Amino acid sequence: MTDMTLGEGIALLQRRGALVKGLLVAGIVSSAMVFIGEVAEFRGLVSLAEEAPVEGLNALYVGILMTDLVLAFVTYVIFCMWIYRAAANIKAARTPRFAFTPAWAVGWHFVPIANLFKPYRAMRQIWNASLYGDAERSSGSEGLLIGWWGAWCFSLVVGVVMTRASIDAASPAEEREALILGLVYSATNLIVYPLALCLVDRITKAQRDRLTAAQIFT
Repeated sequence: MTDMTLGEGIALLQRRGALVKGLLVAGIVSSAMVFIGEVAEFRGLVSLAEEAPVEGLNALYVGILMTDLVLAFVTYVIFCMWIYRAAANIKAARTPRFAFTPAWAVGWHFVPIANLFKPYRAMRQIWNASLYGDAERSSGSEGLLIGWWGAWCFSLVVGVVMTRASIDAASPAEEREALILGLVYSATNLIVYPLALCLVDRITKAQRDRLTAAQIFT
Protein backbone atom coordinates (compact mmCIF):
# COMPACT_ATOMS: atom_id res chain seq x y z
CA MET A 1 0.00 0.00 0.00
CA THR A 2 1.32 3.44 -0.94
CA ASP A 3 2.41 5.58 2.01
CA MET A 4 0.18 8.56 2.67
CA THR A 5 0.30 11.60 4.88
CA LEU A 6 -1.72 11.79 8.08
CA GLY A 7 -4.11 14.22 6.40
CA GLU A 8 -4.66 11.82 3.52
CA GLY A 9 -5.16 8.97 5.97
CA ILE A 10 -7.79 10.90 7.89
CA ALA A 11 -9.57 11.78 4.64
CA LEU A 12 -9.59 8.09 3.72
CA LEU A 13 -10.94 7.24 7.17
CA GLN A 14 -13.79 9.71 6.60
CA ARG A 15 -14.75 7.95 3.37
CA ARG A 16 -14.55 4.50 4.89
CA GLY A 17 -16.44 5.67 7.96
CA ALA A 18 -19.27 7.03 5.81
CA LEU A 19 -19.45 3.72 3.93
CA VAL A 20 -19.45 1.65 7.12
CA LYS A 21 -22.18 3.80 8.65
CA GLY A 22 -24.32 3.42 5.54
CA LEU A 23 -23.86 -0.35 5.64
CA LEU A 24 -24.68 -0.46 9.35
CA VAL A 25 -27.93 1.44 8.76
CA ALA A 26 -28.77 -1.06 6.02
CA GLY A 27 -27.87 -3.83 8.47
CA ILE A 28 -30.31 -2.47 11.04
CA VAL A 29 -33.10 -2.54 8.46
CA SER A 30 -32.07 -5.99 7.24
CA SER A 31 -31.87 -7.44 10.76
CA ALA A 32 -35.30 -6.05 11.58
CA MET A 33 -36.72 -7.70 8.47
CA VAL A 34 -35.04 -11.00 9.36
CA PHE A 35 -36.47 -10.77 12.87
CA ILE A 36 -39.96 -10.22 11.46
CA GLY A 37 -39.46 -13.16 9.11
CA GLU A 38 -38.34 -15.39 11.98
CA VAL A 39 -41.39 -14.42 13.99
CA ALA A 40 -43.52 -15.33 10.97
CA GLU A 41 -41.69 -18.66 10.70
CA PHE A 42 -42.19 -19.28 14.42
CA ARG A 43 -45.92 -18.75 13.93
CA GLY A 44 -46.03 -21.02 10.90
CA LEU A 45 -46.71 -18.27 8.34
CA VAL A 46 -43.55 -19.04 6.35
CA SER A 47 -41.35 -22.11 6.14
CA LEU A 48 -37.81 -23.04 5.15
CA ALA A 49 -38.56 -26.76 5.16
CA GLU A 50 -37.25 -28.69 2.16
CA GLU A 51 -40.76 -29.62 1.08
CA ALA A 52 -42.04 -26.04 1.33
CA PRO A 53 -42.46 -24.30 -2.07
CA VAL A 54 -40.07 -21.39 -2.63
CA GLU A 55 -42.71 -18.91 -3.69
CA GLY A 56 -44.71 -16.04 -2.26
CA LEU A 57 -43.79 -15.21 1.34
CA ASN A 58 -41.39 -18.15 1.50
CA ALA A 59 -39.42 -16.76 -1.45
CA LEU A 60 -39.43 -13.29 0.10
CA TYR A 61 -38.13 -14.71 3.38
CA VAL A 62 -35.33 -16.60 1.63
CA GLY A 63 -34.39 -13.43 -0.25
CA ILE A 64 -34.25 -11.44 2.98
CA LEU A 65 -32.04 -14.05 4.65
CA MET A 66 -29.63 -14.17 1.71
CA THR A 67 -29.47 -10.38 1.49
CA ASP A 68 -28.78 -10.14 5.22
CA LEU A 69 -25.98 -12.72 4.95
CA VAL A 70 -24.25 -10.91 2.07
CA LEU A 71 -24.72 -7.52 3.73
CA ALA A 72 -23.23 -8.77 7.01
CA PHE A 73 -20.16 -10.09 5.17
CA VAL A 74 -19.61 -6.88 3.22
CA THR A 75 -20.11 -4.77 6.35
CA TYR A 76 -17.56 -6.82 8.27
CA VAL A 77 -14.97 -6.47 5.50
CA ILE A 78 -15.40 -2.68 5.25
CA PHE A 79 -15.46 -2.37 9.05
CA CYS A 80 -12.09 -4.16 9.19
CA MET A 81 -10.75 -1.78 6.53
CA TRP A 82 -11.95 1.12 8.68
CA ILE A 83 -10.19 -0.32 11.75
CA TYR A 84 -6.97 -0.72 9.76
CA ARG A 85 -7.04 2.90 8.61
CA ALA A 86 -7.92 4.23 12.09
CA ALA A 87 -4.95 2.34 13.57
CA ALA A 88 -2.65 3.43 10.73
CA ASN A 89 -3.56 7.07 11.36
CA ILE A 90 -2.73 6.70 15.05
CA LYS A 91 0.63 5.19 14.15
CA ALA A 92 1.27 8.01 11.67
CA ALA A 93 0.45 10.56 14.37
CA ARG A 94 2.94 8.88 16.73
CA THR A 95 0.33 8.71 19.45
CA PRO A 96 1.87 7.61 22.77
CA ARG A 97 1.57 3.99 23.95
CA PHE A 98 -0.34 2.60 20.98
CA ALA A 99 0.64 -1.09 21.05
CA PHE A 100 -0.97 -2.50 17.90
CA THR A 101 0.10 -2.48 14.28
CA PRO A 102 -2.75 -1.74 11.84
CA ALA A 103 -2.53 -5.33 10.56
CA TRP A 104 -2.91 -6.85 14.01
CA ALA A 105 -5.66 -4.43 15.03
CA VAL A 106 -7.63 -6.31 12.36
CA GLY A 107 -5.87 -9.67 12.47
CA TRP A 108 -6.82 -10.48 16.06
CA HIS A 109 -10.45 -10.75 14.94
CA PHE A 110 -9.53 -14.00 13.18
CA VAL A 111 -7.51 -15.73 15.90
CA PRO A 112 -9.66 -18.20 17.90
CA ILE A 113 -9.98 -17.48 21.63
CA ALA A 114 -7.88 -14.32 21.29
CA ASN A 115 -10.69 -12.83 19.20
CA LEU A 116 -12.76 -12.62 22.38
CA PHE A 117 -10.49 -10.02 23.99
CA LYS A 118 -7.64 -8.81 21.75
CA PRO A 119 -9.86 -6.86 19.29
CA TYR A 120 -11.43 -5.08 22.26
CA ARG A 121 -8.00 -4.05 23.55
CA ALA A 122 -7.08 -2.77 20.09
CA MET A 123 -10.34 -0.84 19.74
CA ARG A 124 -9.97 0.56 23.25
CA GLN A 125 -6.54 1.92 22.34
CA ILE A 126 -7.91 3.32 19.06
CA TRP A 127 -10.72 4.96 21.04
CA ASN A 128 -8.41 6.50 23.65
CA ALA A 129 -5.79 7.58 21.12
CA SER A 130 -8.38 9.18 18.86
CA LEU A 131 -10.38 10.95 21.56
CA TYR A 132 -7.69 11.73 24.13
CA GLY A 133 -4.32 11.55 22.38
CA ASP A 134 -2.96 8.68 24.47
CA ALA A 135 -3.72 5.02 23.82
CA GLU A 136 -3.69 4.13 27.53
CA ARG A 137 -5.43 7.15 28.97
CA SER A 138 -8.15 6.12 31.43
CA SER A 139 -11.09 8.27 30.39
CA GLY A 140 -13.83 6.70 32.48
CA SER A 141 -16.26 7.17 29.57
CA GLU A 142 -16.02 3.85 27.77
CA GLY A 143 -19.65 2.76 28.17
CA LEU A 144 -20.25 2.80 24.41
CA LEU A 145 -17.11 0.77 23.76
CA ILE A 146 -17.91 -1.80 26.45
CA GLY A 147 -21.54 -2.07 25.37
CA TRP A 148 -20.57 -2.61 21.73
CA TRP A 149 -18.00 -5.28 22.53
CA GLY A 150 -20.26 -7.11 25.01
CA ALA A 151 -23.11 -7.20 22.50
CA TRP A 152 -20.73 -8.25 19.71
CA CYS A 153 -19.30 -11.17 21.74
CA PHE A 154 -22.79 -12.29 22.76
CA SER A 155 -23.89 -12.14 19.13
CA LEU A 156 -20.83 -14.13 18.07
CA VAL A 157 -21.49 -16.90 20.60
CA VAL A 158 -25.22 -17.07 19.87
CA GLY A 159 -24.50 -17.15 16.14
CA VAL A 160 -22.17 -20.15 16.51
CA VAL A 161 -24.63 -22.03 18.75
CA MET A 162 -27.55 -21.18 16.43
CA THR A 163 -25.69 -22.43 13.36
CA ARG A 164 -24.77 -25.70 15.06
CA ALA A 165 -28.32 -26.16 16.37
CA SER A 166 -29.76 -25.55 12.89
CA ILE A 167 -27.40 -28.08 11.30
CA ASP A 168 -27.99 -30.74 13.96
CA ALA A 169 -31.77 -30.26 14.30
CA ALA A 170 -33.40 -33.68 13.82
CA SER A 171 -36.90 -33.03 15.14
CA PRO A 172 -39.53 -30.25 15.08
CA ALA A 173 -38.68 -29.45 18.71
CA GLU A 174 -35.00 -29.00 17.91
CA GLU A 175 -35.83 -26.91 14.84
CA ARG A 176 -37.97 -24.70 17.08
CA GLU A 177 -35.10 -24.29 19.53
CA ALA A 178 -32.80 -23.30 16.66
CA LEU A 179 -35.37 -20.76 15.51
CA ILE A 180 -35.56 -19.25 18.99
CA LEU A 181 -31.78 -18.87 18.93
CA GLY A 182 -32.16 -17.17 15.55
CA LEU A 183 -34.60 -14.69 17.07
CA VAL A 184 -32.13 -13.95 19.89
CA TYR A 185 -29.32 -13.53 17.35
CA SER A 186 -31.31 -11.09 15.20
CA ALA A 187 -32.44 -9.13 18.26
CA THR A 188 -28.82 -8.88 19.43
CA ASN A 189 -27.75 -7.56 16.04
CA LEU A 190 -30.35 -4.82 16.44
CA ILE A 191 -28.28 -3.74 19.45
CA VAL A 192 -24.82 -4.34 17.97
CA TYR A 193 -25.37 -2.34 14.77
CA PRO A 194 -26.50 0.95 16.37
CA LEU A 195 -23.68 0.75 18.92
CA ALA A 196 -21.14 0.07 16.16
CA LEU A 197 -22.58 2.99 14.20
CA CYS A 198 -22.06 5.34 17.15
CA LEU A 199 -18.56 3.95 17.75
CA VAL A 200 -17.47 4.48 14.15
CA ASP A 201 -18.97 7.97 14.14
CA ARG A 202 -17.25 9.03 17.38
CA ILE A 203 -13.80 7.74 16.43
CA THR A 204 -13.95 9.03 12.86
CA LYS A 205 -14.96 12.51 14.00
CA ALA A 206 -12.36 12.48 16.78
CA GLN A 207 -9.56 11.74 14.35
CA ARG A 208 -10.77 14.49 12.05
CA ASP A 209 -11.17 17.09 14.79
CA ARG A 210 -8.59 16.14 17.42
CA LEU A 211 -5.89 13.90 15.99
CA THR A 212 -4.84 16.41 13.34
CA ALA A 213 -5.00 19.34 15.76
CA ALA A 214 -2.97 17.48 18.38
CA GLN A 215 -0.17 16.85 15.87
CA ILE A 216 -0.19 20.20 14.10
CA PHE A 217 2.74 21.60 16.08
CA THR A 218 4.76 18.39 16.42
